[in-house]
Amino acid sequence: MTAQIIDGKALAEQVRGEIVAEVQRLAGLGVTPGVATILVGDDGGAQFYRGQIEKNTATVGFAYFEHTLPADTGESSVLRLIAKLNGDSKVHGILALMPMPAHIDQNKVFNAIAPLKDLDCVNPANIGHVLLGDQLFAPATPSACMEILDREGVELQGLDVTIVNHSNIVGKPVALLCLNRNASVHVVHVFSKDVPSACRQADVLISAAPVMGLIKGDMVKPGAIVVDVATIRHEGKQVGSLDFEAVCAVAGKVTPVPGGVGPVTNVMLLKNALAACTAQTEGAVTDGG
Repeated sequence: MTAQIIDGKALAEQVRGEIVAEVQRLAGLGVTPGVATILVGDDGGAQFYRGQIEKNTATVGFAYFEHTLPADTGESSVLRLIAKLNGDSKVHGILALMPMPAHIDQNKVFNAIAPLKDLDCVNPANIGHVLLGDQLFAPATPSACMEILDREGVELQGLDVTIVNHSNIVGKPVALLCLNRNASVHVVHVFSKDVPSACRQADVLISAAPVMGLIKGDMVKPGAIVVDVATIRHEGKQVGSLDFEAVCAVAGKVTPVPGGVGPVTNVMLLKNALAACTAQTEGAVTDGG
């Protein structure tokens, strides 16, 4: 068996086109989705992420508002800025870029972002909605996994799903999203007794473990859909958590790294912003509103 390689870039462009069409409709009603970022200090990773957000918002016609603060900015000043953005009708989504300096309490920042503007779903209220299955939107990377499965025609109800990761960012929320689709979900991690056995049972295997080559060919059920969320730098290149050629010899469909989950994650953040904008301007964006 030779697996079909899922083209995340092509799927992302499909989603991007749908977003652009909706943005154009909103423009006719006088509404422009707006995204604001908050960066405190000069962390290189956060700066890179900010640049990606600015680039991606421009591709779909969103307004972008950048807020960069010195590293010695007090926690109270950051919270005041968040309160201001919460009340700004031009800003529909807020992203507080991490890490922030040690003197700023990350949880206080997350809790301060209005749930309707919390594009990364870091406010506990939004994770609670994901648990209940009535969320407006979910974290971008787990949402990207679901978007890929949906666009590949995978109906999760009744399937066995194994997730290799139990982080708050990926493993836990994607497990909830799969449970809400009536899948049987098995979550394994570094403390699990038998990861290979759990993987071999999976109709859908989602690996977000930051370990290069962790998932071997003999850990994959024949014909399974394998989604690789991991992004690892190795000898100047991006690689994932799969022993890729060996997995492709067994699986039915596989996402590559790069070019798989990553591009879809970028557009899911935009899709979250669009959903937030629509929710906040509901009266204006309905036909005849």
